[in-house]
Amino acid sequence: MFLSRVFNLFVFCIIINFTSLFPQNVSVQWGEIPIEDLSMTSFPADTNASALILYDYGETTVNDDLDLVFYTHTRVKILTQNGYDFGTHSIVIRSDKGTERIEGLEAVTYNFNLTRGIDKYPLSKNDIFKEEVDDSRTRYRFTLPNLQPGSIIEYKYKIVSQNLGMTRDWIFQTSEPVRWSEYVLRTPKAIAFTTVASGFESWAVMANEEVTQHFSGRAASYLRKNIVHCNQYRYAVKDAPAMRDEPFITTIDDYCNKVQVQLAGYAFATGGKQEVLTSWQKLIEDLLDYKYFYDKLDVTGKIRDIAKEVTSESSTPLEKLKAIYDWITKSIVWTKENRVYCSGDSDDVLKYKKGNSSDITFLLLSLLKSAGIEGDPVILSTRANGKIVEAYPIISQFNYVLARVKIDGEYHFIDATDPYRPYDLLPLKVLNVRGLVIKEGPIEWVTVTSEKVIHEKSLTSLTINQDGSVIARIEVQYSDYKSLNIRQNLENKTDLDLIKELLDVEALGFTVDSFTVSGKDDINKLIKLNVILTSPTYAQAGGDMIYLNPYILKTVKENPFKARNRKFPIDYSYLSTKTTVCLIRLPENYELKDNVNSKKTYIGKSIIYSKSAGINGDQIQLLSKLELNEQTIKQQFYEQLRAVYNQIINAESELLVIGLKNIDAGRGNN
Repeated sequence: MFLSRVFNLFVFCIIINFTSLFPQNVSVQWGEIPIEDLSMTSFPADTNASALILYDYGETTVNDDLDLVFYTHTRVKILTQNGYDFGTHSIVIRSDKGTERIEGLEAVTYNFNLTRGIDKYPLSKNDIFKEEVDDSRTRYRFTLPNLQPGSIIEYKYKIVSQNLGMTRDWIFQTSEPVRWSEYVLRTPKAIAFTTVASGFESWAVMANEEVTQHFSGRAASYLRKNIVHCNQYRYAVKDAPAMRDEPFITTIDDYCNKVQVQLAGYAFATGGKQEVLTSWQKLIEDLLDYKYFYDKLDVTGKIRDIAKEVTSESSTPLEKLKAIYDWITKSIVWTKENRVYCSGDSDDVLKYKKGNSSDITFLLLSLLKSAGIEGDPVILSTRANGKIVEAYPIISQFNYVLARVKIDGEYHFIDATDPYRPYDLLPLKVLNVRGLVIKEGPIEWVTVTSEKVIHEKSLTSLTINQDGSVIARIEVQYSDYKSLNIRQNLENKTDLDLIKELLDVEALGFTVDSFTVSGKDDINKLIKLNVILTSPTYAQAGGDMIYLNPYILKTVKENPFKARNRKFPIDYSYLSTKTTVCLIRLPENYELKDNVNSKKTYIGKSIIYSKSAGINGDQIQLLSKLELNEQTIKQQFYEQLRAVYNQIINAESELLVIGLKNIDAGRGNN
């Protein structure tokens, strides 16, 4: 009976070497609200905070019926109206065959009243809404009543699961600061779980101990005793800062303090044990035999015929790869679904001319195999899906599959889901992520990266008139990801709309006189813009002086790094170089009055910015270059990185001071 209710099981394996770090006990009782918390009006440690999580507690245990019980109790201080989001909750459970159920759901809003003290507004059962997500999942939704700035909300509930494999991870940080967050896992030693703790904040508590628990009923029968020795693991974080979205990251959850929990295995009551978390080798073997995965690498007669026709004019393996890639991207539409498993056979994909990411990858591999080119599928987790925990050999961590192909001794990662990308340009969502190669033989992990350096080059030729009017001739060329972004945007925009957006002409007061956009219809070419702009007022003219910022196209428009500090790395995804040349032709009898400051700023070889100037008669030439030579910059360089961007902005915000030449003084010297 028990075996039919569990999700496979194994011997205990703990990933973290636990020690007790600053052990503390925080006791928060339901309904006991400190008046100082209720009267709080702001949070000085984070003046941008719209809410403060006062207490967030989670606990996973096993009950007398051998159910897995997850209990949570949360208390939040609402500081502003933006914090009302914390008053709305959605809980999704697995409801097929009664797998999970919710028990003891309560929620209360507390408001401070000068005359009455504390007003309590409990959540009515009529305000808990239940809806079917699909055949196997049910959602419960509720919003706490009488929310206002200053409110404290509190809620608690249990999720009881008949499946011991349906554990819940615990994230200790949110988009708002957290005073105290704690998670406890307590289970009999005969039912083992693996935990992995990660994050960038210090742990207030990280401890394990052996405790005893009294069991009766089914649990006592299985465990063959009433007083049972249990493993208890306790984690807590104190005064954790808000985790708000920042630029150049994978997904914010990758950087939060969290504990991930997985069922490892169990011991039979009659002796022996059963594994759940086995090994990566076993997972690979299972995928190699699975009908919706490796079985789809199928060379049928139809596949062979298509491969032969598509590669008929190709002689080398690389030419064949390109031909097959181009045929797929033009013939098969990606459904926008990121999947590890195929939805059907290759014949179905060819018939309906569409498929998910796995369908398309296995069609690609099948066609390549028919053309004599071997390749392997690589499963991975996209950047937005979060990083793989390599301690957990479970397939649910992965959400994507692409192909790795070997040609002339070199490996190529190939993804054929986007007609706007050439074969050697991967989607950004898979860059700098770990992947597992599914093949026979030794386990092989790979990091999916791109060696490409993305180039953006611009030449701005400015002709300045004495009245401050300007004619700007701009040539820009974009490669790779920038070209990809432009091609994707052109689907819903005219060329003129694109020009106005890329060059920000309206904000600068320019009018587009003429333009051309070339290369947009060929994914293997650079996109080039040639534009003529005019403005009667761009340069500031007064008396004999003209003031001008020549950087119509700035290297950096604003500093992307707003936060004062950062505890996790900066992930740029790919390497890039941006080169900007400005040629300024002065009006007749005018000259540059102030020197142009040259500039160079850098962090080692990771990021380098330089600006230089030259003068030749009535023409000034400015050259600036920003080189990003490392895909990842460690967090200890964050302050320097912010400073580099500020220096770039300052360097390209300087005005040229242009004035009328002193002709009489010049004649007097002759």
